[in-house]
Amino acid sequence: MKSIIKWTLRQRRTSTLWWCFAVASFIFINMIFYPSFKDQAAQLQQSFSNIPDSVLQLIGGSTDFFSPVGYLNGQIFFIMLPLLLGILSISLGSKLIATEEQDKTIESILARPISRSKLLLGKALAGITILGLATVAALVSTTLLAKVVGLDVSTIAIFQATLACFLLCLSFGAVAFALTSSGLSQSSSLGLTTIFAFGGYIIGSLSGTIKWLNTPSKLFSFTYYDSEEILRGTYNWNNIFFFITVVLISCFVAWYFFRSRDLK
Repeated sequence: MKSIIKWTLRQRRTSTLWWCFAVASFIFINMIFYPSFKDQAAQLQQSFSNIPDSVLQLIGGSTDFFSPVGYLNGQIFFIMLPLLLGILSISLGSKLIATEEQDKTIESILARPISRSKLLLGKALAGITILGLATVAALVSTTLLAKVVGLDVSTIAIFQATLACFLLCLSFGAVAFALTSSGLSQSSSLGLTTIFAFGGYIIGSLSGTIKWLNTPSKLFSFTYYDSEEILRGTYNWNNIFFFITVVLISCFVAWYFFRSRDLK
């Protein structure tokens, strides 16, 4: 299994480095302008006061955009970082097994003394490692730049928000991994998981203002992710069990169907 992990990481080392660079660059671009906004916070805050609630929910759920927590939430943790890590996670989840099947190399891999379960586990751990490296790049970049631009948010709060974002995006990737491992095509897996991830973002964000969305929103991961509450220290950490549950169920589904599939 270690050979599978090392081989997969070696295959994707260049793209992993580019993803880490891209994540760090986007964070730099979003945070470097904070001192300029900070000087005009009162005027800018007033201009945002008349935004409809439904729009506010889609861009962060708060009118406090220019406080340190509000800025960090709106610019990094509410949309940008979940979007980047979500795309990476879904892409990995849909490709880790599907690529070998499409290239007709999976039979030669399984011809070696390795079980399907170990192959699946090795691929999953490699994907988690890649997502983890991009998340670490985000954590380091955000923490350092927060100090540079004068964002008065604790390092612990930034770490917690980054961790929650990692678990959120891991749940997206796990769903994509389960779908492709079960025999669904890569394009179908991408499409369905995108609906689960970003459809969940829309439904979860609007559920605060559109009451009939409250019940269906509970089926989506984004409902249980509240970056502003994490940064303010008021988040209910029991919510992360939803992410863990999605990951565990997805892993079981992937294992159950992959072990008996005809891969020829």
